[in-house]
Amino acid sequence: MKVHHGSIQFKCTDCDYVTKYKCHLKRHMNVRHGSTRFKCEQCDYVAKWKTSLNAHMNVRHGSTQFKCTHCDYVTKWKPFLKKHMNFHHGSTQFKCTDCDYISKNKYHLKTHMSVHHSSTQFKCSDCDYVTKYKYHLKTHINVHHGSTQFKCEQCDYVTRWKASLKAHMILRHGSAQFKCEECDYVTTWNPSLKAHMNVSHGSTQFKCEQCDFVAKWKSSLKAHMKVRHGSTQFKCTHCDYVSTWNQSIKTHMNIHHGSTQFKCTDCNYETKYKCNLKSHMNAHHSSTRFKCEHCDYVTKWQSSLKAHMDVLHGSTQVKCEQCDYVTKWKSSLRAHMNLHLSSTQLKCEQCDYVTKWRSSLKAHMNVRHGLSEFKCANCAYVTRNKRYLVKHINRIHG
Repeated sequence: MKVHHGSIQFKCTDCDYVTKYKCHLKRHMNVRHGSTRFKCEQCDYVAKWKTSLNAHMNVRHGSTQFKCTHCDYVTKWKPFLKKHMNFHHGSTQFKCTDCDYISKNKYHLKTHMSVHHSSTQFKCSDCDYVTKYKYHLKTHINVHHGSTQFKCEQCDYVTRWKASLKAHMILRHGSAQFKCEECDYVTTWNPSLKAHMNVSHGSTQFKCEQCDFVAKWKSSLKAHMKVRHGSTQFKCTHCDYVSTWNQSIKTHMNIHHGSTQFKCTDCNYETKYKCNLKSHMNAHHSSTRFKCEHCDYVTKWQSSLKAHMDVLHGSTQVKCEQCDYVTKWKSSLRAHMNLHLSSTQLKCEQCDYVTKWRSSLKAHMNVRHGLSEFKCANCAYVTRNKRYLVKHINRIHG
C-alpha cells in the first residue's frame, strides 16, 4: 500500500521533488542540494562523494603510490599491487593441505579442494554411488532408483518424469480434448483438429462441373477432370480400364493382358519385353563369343571386345591431320580438332555472329533469324525448336 498508493511520501524541503523512498530523497539532497562537499586541497576539484575525491587524488596528484619491493612496478591502486605480487613474485601462495598443489589464486585452490579432496560427499542410500555434487545424486536417484514417481490416477502407468505423465494423460485418457463444433470428431491434439476442420469442413472447395466430385485442392480437381472427363481417353480392348495417358494404357496391356510374350528357347525364362529376352540370351545362352586375337580375353559383347582392343592393344588409332596428335578414341580426336578451329570459323551470313560449332550456328539461325519454323498441324502453335513441337503434340493433342 505504501508503494503503490503513496500513503507515505518524502518531499524535498528545497524544491518540488517528491519520492516514496527515503533513500531516493537522501540521494537527491546530496546531488542537488548537498551541503557536504569534498574539495581537493591541490586544485579546484570538488566532489560530493568521498570515493570520487580519493580516486581524483590517486589519478591526478598521485598522493599515494604503491611500489613493489621486488621490482620497479609502481601503481596507485593497492589491489593492483597485490595482484602483481601474487602473479610475479608469489609472495602469497595457497597450498593444498592434502597434496602438493599450489596456486596463487584462492579461488583456484577452493575449486581444487572441492574436486579432489572434498570432505563433503553425497552418497546414494540404495547403492554405492558417491558424488560431490548434490544435484548429481538427485539425478542418479531419479534415473536408477526412482525415488520420485508420478502415477496415473486412472490406470497403472508409472513414470519418473512429470512430462511423460502429462503426455500419457493426453493420449490415453484425453484429459485435454479438442472437439469439432460441426461433427462428433474429438482429438487430444489441437493441430489434428485444425487439419480436420480444413479437410472436412473447409470453406474453400473446388467442385466438378460434370459430376458431384468436390475437392479442397485445385490440383486434385484438375487431376479428376483429366482422368474422369478428359476429352482424350485411351481404353483397354480387353477390360474396362480407361486412361488419359497413352503410356499408361501401354503399361496396363503389358502387365495385365500380356498377349505378346517372349520365351527363351533354352530355358523357362519368359518376358514381355524383347530387349529383356535379348539381354538374357546374350548373358546366359549366347553361343557367340568374341575373342581377342592378341591375348586370351573372351567376351559375349562386341563393344566390350572393341574397348579391350583400343585400351590394351591399340589396334585402332586415330590421327590428327594437322599435327602429330594420335589417340585411340575418336571423341578425343574430335575434342583435339576443336583446338585447331581458330582458323576455321563458322560465320552467320546475316549478322556478325561467329562460332566454332556448327550446331551453335544452327541454333543461332533458328533463334535469331527464324529460318526454320515448326508448325503444329492441329492448332496455331509455332516454334523454332523441333523438340518443343513434339512435346507440344504429345501433351496437348495426345
